Amino acid sequence: MHAQASTSTAATQAPDGIVVRPRGVVGGDDGPHEWRPTRRRRRWLRRLVAVALLLLLVVVFAPRATTWMLARGDIAHRPADLPRLAAGHHRAAIVLGAGLQGERPSPLLADRISAAVRLLGEDRADLLLMSGDNSTEFYDEPTAMRTAAIEAGVAPEQVAPDYAGRRTWDTCVRARRVFGIRDAVIVTSAFHVDRAVASCRAAGIHVTGYSVSDDRFSVKHRAVWRTRELAATGRGLLDAWVLRPEPAVGGDRIDPYDPCELFASLAPSVAAESADDFGALGCG
Repeated sequence: MHAQASTSTAATQAPDGIVVRPRGVVGGDDGPHEWRPTRRRRRWLRRLVAVALLLLLVVVFAPRATTWMLARGDIAHRPADLPRLAAGHHRAAIVLGAGLQGERPSPLLADRISAAVRLLGEDRADLLLMSGDNSTEFYDEPTAMRTAAIEAGVAPEQVAPDYAGRRTWDTCVRARRVFGIRDAVIVTSAFHVDRAVASCRAAGIHVTGYSVSDDRFSVKHRAVWRTRELAATGRGLLDAWVLRPEPAVGGDRIDPYDPCELFASLAPSVAAESADDFGALGCG
């Protein structure tokens, strides 16, 4: 047994003269020996791993830090943080979609809508632009958002749906180009508000962010949302600063402050439900 163990790393010679050594064994003039990484190789390997980790951290967290710095000082947390509207001045509250549960806004989206309704009621905004996904007939965020706001007491002519707000960048570009909005407060959740401000500012809107707290949700949900936002922020900055893509859906210009133009922009089923309200304003 001892003899077998002592010769386990020895080289053997094949019939054709080729020397075969076990794995991990190298040879030289002084005979076979087992290879081990040198101290210098180990040091360079540690440095390589450290550099890779550093680059990963930069790629993941640098965009988030950038949007935070861009939006710093332009985030409101309560209506009193925003000035009241001056006479003759318009300021829209752009509400970003956050999913539905059935045909109703998700709890996260419901909080955003409630915050926007409060801004309207305290004269911090004079219009709600409900921007969400309506890419199929079976999923209609803007209509669900509009309905919730009207149920909360907002006049129908003060709620404009944007049926093509599929992404934050699309929402901001369409708000500026299609709805002609120049001054706005963008209402979204705390984990998203920095990117929303940076995107709308790049689209040409004078914007303040309104941060809606998500503290009432579970730690798990909040962690998931923030993790997703890390990836989305890099794409958002690329869109706003480099690619500047066209929105997935264009559209004719709509003046959301003209009740008749707003009425004409509504989906047929929504317009039918609102016919009496807009008819009283002379729109038919």
